[in-house]
Amino acid sequence: MQVQDISLTQIVVVLLFLGALILLQQLLKNNKFSFQDRLNKKKRVSLIEEFALSNSERIRLIRVDNTEYLYFYSKGSSPTIIPHEGKNTNSVKRNIELKKFARDKNEDTGNEKEQKGTPNVLSAAISNARKMNPKLGLKR
Repeated sequence: MQVQDISLTQIVVVLLFLGALILLQQLLKNNKFSFQDRLNKKKRVSLIEEFALSNSERIRLIRVDNTEYLYFYSKGSSPTIIPHEGKNTNSVKRNIELKKFARDKNEDTGNEKEQKGTPNVLSAAISNARKMNPKLGLKR
């Protein structure tokens, strides 16, 4: 059994094939979002963008049913999700309506003195904690 030498045409074919694979890899890497949209049209949740603030903190922009959310997370703490009002005008209109509703409700009561007289929950909790432990306080 004789071993055949590698011919020049075989080397050219292998180099062309590797070049085509590298070109396809770069094409997919640069246009990944357009290909994902075409392939995954039925997905409800999609990752728009991710940004690292530091080694342990990240922000993600996520779209769920045409509503965008900001997802903040860091190591050692629970994540926070808030609605993003960038492109979504529905949430902006809703926030304006809620502010108007809250303002109208406060005007309807007309008892601003009673609202100011109600104790703050945080200050009540602090005073209860000081009563239970008199050593607790700001003085040293």
